[in-house]
Amino acid sequence: MTILAAMACVAVLGADAVFAKALVVRSVGPSAKAYPPGKALPDTAKLALQPGDSVTLVGGNSARTLRGPGTFPASSGGAQELAMAASKRGRFGAMRSGDLTLNPSPWNLDVTQSGTICVAGKGLKMWRPDSAAATKLTISKGAGAGATVDWPAGKAVIDWPAAVPISDGAEYQLALADGAEAQKVKFAMMPAVPAEAVDAAQVLVDRGCQNQLDVLVEALSDEK
Repeated sequence: MTILAAMACVAVLGADAVFAKALVVRSVGPSAKAYPPGKALPDTAKLALQPGDSVTLVGGNSARTLRGPGTFPASSGGAQELAMAASKRGRFGAMRSGDLTLNPSPWNLDVTQSGTICVAGKGLKMWRPDSAAATKLTISKGAGAGATVDWPAGKAVIDWPAAVPISDGAEYQLALADGAEAQKVKFAMMPAVPAEAVDAAQVLVDRGCQNQLDVLVEALSDEK
């Protein structure tokens, strides 16, 4: 092996080591400032938590919550952790498709919640928790582009209308015909849907897409 080839190999191995991480996605308690949401930790890190602390981490394709007091590893490690990550890899794409009362994917827009929505490209699905009856969804933007969409009975997920543009920073108001109040959403564009849950969590934290982060963490968590 040449010196250059060896250096390249070391660089690749080093990059893999650097990107092995756990991401803080929720933090409350006395140590919250030390472990804010979005803080990336190497999987070898130790978290020193005080009484009343609660820190939720996403690492690999799993999520777990640590509660103080105590000192905890950022990664539980070992064969069990790898097996859990492998089993949940499939869940990341279509996580909860068996229960229509739960949003099946973090990349769906929940039309009953306001907030920032992370979107990759122009394809976007909309979801509603109660799909028993047919309804209409009105999408409006002041005097600008808008549309009224028919939402058939029995369908929890439908496509965002192609006639309404999706772009970074675009804001819309969503109103279901039978809804209590209109919701406001703002789009945050990303280049692609991350393949790994920890990378997806990082994107959602960075862009402030809290509703989607909650769906992701709940689906990956073992605490049901």
